[in-house]
Amino acid sequence: MAWFINQSLLIILAAFLLGLLVGWLAWGSRRPAPPATDTTAATPLPTEPVRTGPDDLERIEGIGPKMAAALRAAGIHTFGQLAEVDDDTRRTAIEAAGLTFAPSLVTWGRQARLLADGDEAGFRELTERLVAGRDVETAAQAHPVGRAR
Repeated sequence: MAWFINQSLLIILAAFLLGLLVGWLAWGSRRPAPPATDTTAATPLPTEPVRTGPDDLERIEGIGPKMAAALRAAGIHTFGQLAEVDDDTRRTAIEAAGLTFAPSLVTWGRQARLLADGDEAGFRELTERLVAGRDVETAAQAHPVGRAR
């Protein structure tokens, strides 16, 4: 019986030490938060958003990681570029990556234009109207459903 207790304690101690090691490794890989500085009074806010590097194309309704990668591979890295190209160019870009299904492609240009112009309120308003990436209000106006008599 004493042998069993000694062996159990050894296993429990080993499991505890392994848990500590895993926790230390997981905690140690975290980056410390940058120090908080209050710069609101020191520097005025820019009137236009400063953009460095490519935009986050995945903000656009209907663009996920694969679609964004396909667009970047076609040379479309910013909201402005996405807004300027036509639907055929967008479709060609995603088809070149082996992707075919993009029902929301027709709204990407409008969404991208709003983001490129910095119109966050307009973008939010448009995306709230979208269902599966399609503008349901515009579609309803274009195809009114009437009653048969």
